[in-house]
Amino acid sequence: MQRNLKRLNDIFSIKLFFPRNEDGFLLVITMVMLVLLTLIGLSATQLSRIELQIAGNDRMHKETFYQADGGTEVGSNLLEENISCPTGFSGTAPKTIGSVEIVSNLKFWMIETAPADPYPSDDVGKRHIRYPANDALPHTNLNFFGNSSLSTGNAIQMIAGYEGTGFSAATGGGQLVTNVDSQRIGLSNSASVVRVMWRHIIGHEGTCIY
Repeated sequence: MQRNLKRLNDIFSIKLFFPRNEDGFLLVITMVMLVLLTLIGLSATQLSRIELQIAGNDRMHKETFYQADGGTEVGSNLLEENISCPTGFSGTAPKTIGSVEIVSNLKFWMIETAPADPYPSDDVGKRHIRYPANDALPHTNLNFFGNSSLSTGNAIQMIAGYEGTGFSAATGGGQLVTNVDSQRIGLSNSASVVRVMWRHIIGHEGTCIY
């Protein structure tokens, strides 16, 4: 009995021994810090790359939009010159004017119906003008359609007693309202479409040049 009690006492009197040698602890801490700093650096690099891509895409799409907007200016000038020629530009399509190519219909000022959506585009029959004349490069497509109508103040008052003159100075006439649609296809297949409504007062045509 006493022998068993002594054995139990020996078992419970066992003391755990932990070494107090701390060599290598700083190395472990240093490695952990290096891993954390590496992960932070990689995350910052990836975030910077994404922000640069976002900024680059935003700039590219803004440039595409402004180039499409500039296309409406080109289209408006060509429309006025086309109106100045009663039967449209002479010759046959395609016709080149400077860096502009009239793909089809040299009398585009007379067109009254829009093509099927989407337009303008590179599809046949959905653009009248493109520049430059190379679809493999960034380019602008222009499409035109509109109609004529009476402008405000077109009534000629033959008798205007309220003016006391027997006739009125009120005059007016017709106008041609044309939709000028400009599509710019830019870098990386970026695209933007801008429409303006161009109003031409009939009777104020210039000299036919083309």
